[in-house]
Amino acid sequence: MARGVKDLDVSHSIRNMRIHFYGTRGSGSTFPNRAERNDFKKLMEHQILEKCFEELSRHADSTGKIGPTISEILGGEINQKNLSTFRRRFEIPEPRMYGGWSTCVRIETADGYDIVLDCGSGFRNCAQDLQTQWGSREERHLHILGSHSHSDHTEGFDQAAVCFDPRNTIHIYGNFQFLFALDQYLGIFSRHVGEEVVGIHTPINYSVMPARFQAYEFLSQEPQGPASNRKELCAQSLDMNGTLRLGETRITPFPVFHPVPCLAYRIEHGEKKFVYCTDHELRHGSDANDALHEPDELDRLSREAEQRVIEQSQDADVLYRDGQYLRSEYDGLIGVGQGGPVSRVDWGHSCIEDVQEMAFKCRVKHTYIGHHDPNRSWSDLNWLDDSLARACSDRAEKIELAQAETVIDL
Repeated sequence: MARGVKDLDVSHSIRNMRIHFYGTRGSGSTFPNRAERNDFKKLMEHQILEKCFEELSRHADSTGKIGPTISEILGGEINQKNLSTFRRRFEIPEPRMYGGWSTCVRIETADGYDIVLDCGSGFRNCAQDLQTQWGSREERHLHILGSHSHSDHTEGFDQAAVCFDPRNTIHIYGNFQFLFALDQYLGIFSRHVGEEVVGIHTPINYSVMPARFQAYEFLSQEPQGPASNRKELCAQSLDMNGTLRLGETRITPFPVFHPVPCLAYRIEHGEKKFVYCTDHELRHGSDANDALHEPDELDRLSREAEQRVIEQSQDADVLYRDGQYLRSEYDGLIGVGQGGPVSRVDWGHSCIEDVQEMAFKCRVKHTYIGHHDPNRSWSDLNWLDDSLARACSDRAEKIELAQAETVIDL
């Protein structure tokens, strides 16, 4: 069963997996602007006033006049204590907030493993929670599964608290590009940062990060990247076509379609299945700007990747899937937010309509669509969420936009 954080008592034991969404934004962090914060405030005020006057109407006679005094209704004089007690009578639904942090998902397993998927800016909050939860524990291991090298999936790493504690061992899995992206500026594997990049990306590097870092590269057939760089990573090789086991958890990586090599993961514990697939594009149309591939070849590669996603997602309990655009935005007929219309073919992200169709086809119990476009407003995200709820109203499968700080228990 998947339940949102507002419904879940996280103090109870984990049956299989507990999934935390720390970051759900794509292409960079973004937070509500003043207009959006005011909309949020107005909505909360309206809901509170509505509940308050519903409570007052219970004390009114047939003419609408209220008999009891304010102190009788409030339970005493007007002060902070009595106002707080009065306020707690009202169950106000929390407005949906999609978070401002870029991609990071954490999994806790029933047998005590901590697994993180991607290290976007949400990883900073995730790392703080891990440090708090580990407390004085001496044996501290974190397993990070990386999708790809882009900055919105790595930007939170250099400020993460887990990197600055010598008791921690951090096992990092991914393709060559993901591992190299972390090592190039930080030197966490090679213990070296080239003079040409020192301080360009961040003033932090391995010399002030006392945690132990171990690299594991998923390989298909041919090694990726220059031999010299691969040797410096000191990475252990793992079979892309195999299954990684962490205790009782089974992890299956598989490649998806993106401008750089990108992995998705099927994660299973007990009878429960979670599929994490971010930054994948089901391609529509051609793009003459790609000089490396013919459009027909790109379509073929995209559809082969989509078929892998479909195969891995059959009857999944939870699917986290990239759906950054509506089809009309992807085709360049309309813009996102205040931006003008532009074709988003080969930007590496899928259309929400395609994700919905795929989730229904695969009988996924609960799909969360993330990687929200940074130009999409809070009100537009709410409108999309309402549209998805209507599309699922008479179906067993549920689809919604992913919200940061959601916790799901499987």
